[in-house]
Amino acid sequence: MDEATRRRVLASLKSYRDTVNAAHQIVLDAYRAADVAFKVVGTGSVGTRDYVVLLFGNGPDDPMFLQVKQALPSCYSRYLKNLPTVQHSGKRVAQGQQRMQTVTDPFLGWTTIHGHDYLVRQLADRKAAIDPMDLQGRKMLEYVTVCGETLAKAHARTGDPLAIAGYCGTTEKLDKAIAQFAALYADQMTKDYGVFIKAIKSGKIKAADNEISISRTT
Repeated sequence: MDEATRRRVLASLKSYRDTVNAAHQIVLDAYRAADVAFKVVGTGSVGTRDYVVLLFGNGPDDPMFLQVKQALPSCYSRYLKNLPTVQHSGKRVAQGQQRMQTVTDPFLGWTTIHGHDYLVRQLADRKAAIDPMDLQGRKMLEYVTVCGETLAKAHARTGDPLAIAGYCGTTEKLDKAIAQFAALYADQMTKDYGVFIKAIKSGKIKAADNEISISRTT
């Protein structure tokens, strides 16, 4: 990383601090930045800028990593013309998470670097995985119930709960509609997978181990 980029990333932490809750600003003030590095992003973020800042508080045994990730405009914005004007995409993402989630990262915030919007958060692997083969019988029912309740709660926290309740109603009409959609979606995924396998066999897509690469397009 060149020195100019490093300085810009570190300088952006000053405005980021102002976006964090006042109580957590005091905690941030106890840390000092020690290093900055590029972060290799996942598939969904290819082409965006992503940095990691290493900070230390009370000595080398008290580290904290902050991820400074470029935030792009919502993919819905080009299709939904009545959306409110968004001045900062990092702010949009941060506030969206805070509204939907009961508990969020206390250091979630946003900043701007060289004219680009960024989301700032702690860099921590909080992802979990479940073996699909374990989701059978009662386990499957418990899993989908948790997913459904979490999604419903997020909607209720960000929308009008009374309007949502009125839309859902007290009958099973909506339940059956969602179940029908889920079945149709599963059928579509099966068809798409069939097309995918045919493309591999025909040579349009080259597959090796767990990596898929496009050899040519038509």
